[in-house]
Amino acid sequence: MMFASVCDMEPGMFFRCHPQDRPMLWLGVEPVTSRFAGKVRVRVLVSGGQSFVTDKARKFQVVNFNGRYAS
Repeated sequence: MMFASVCDMEPGMFFRCHPQDRPMLWLGVEPVTSRFAGKVRVRVLVSGGQSFVTDKARKFQVVNFNGRYAS
């Protein structure tokens, strides 16, 4: 099992936020201004899910995925 932070991922990589979630396709990140001193946050842009804000250093499970879900 491989883990990577959102800033280490490359376009075309699939990842999961939680082990039971469907894989999402990483599209990129954009900086977000945090209200809390010392926090570095980014908005994660994805396909196959909703974009979300997280800590820059948070790691996610990278998965091999062929783009098809089992029926």
